[in-house]
Amino acid sequence: MLDRRSWSLSLQLGLIATLSVLAGLWLRFDAPISPYLRDASGGISYVLFFIFAAGALAPRASSSAIAISILAVTCCLEFLQLWHPLWLEACRRTIPGRLLLGTTFEWADFPPYFIGAALGYVLSRAFRKK
Repeated sequence: MLDRRSWSLSLQLGLIATLSVLAGLWLRFDAPISPYLRDASGGISYVLFFIFAAGALAPRASSSAIAISILAVTCCLEFLQLWHPLWLEACRRTIPGRLLLGTTFEWADFPPYFIGAALGYVLSRAFRKK
């Protein structure tokens, strides 16, 4: 059972996760910014969402463990885009599959993932210190 502080932290991080998705979708698809910034902001918000969602689901987990784990999984998913079995390609043709798994490997996706993980760590720590 979560105590009052953990419950409050879960709600806050859940709200921030939701806002990061909305901001990320806007930045990725509608913001009047360059294509490079669209791609970069999409990668940053992708990592931020998962860090905040994981923090909301596991409020007692350390910020560093969450950020490192999410970064590792995100990097693995990027490398997974080099693999093209039929069943995985079928998953990628769906909207959730495209959003979660991606479609094309890009080395340029890694810096935004690291920026998102660092930013997520800092923000998560800030929320935990309140």
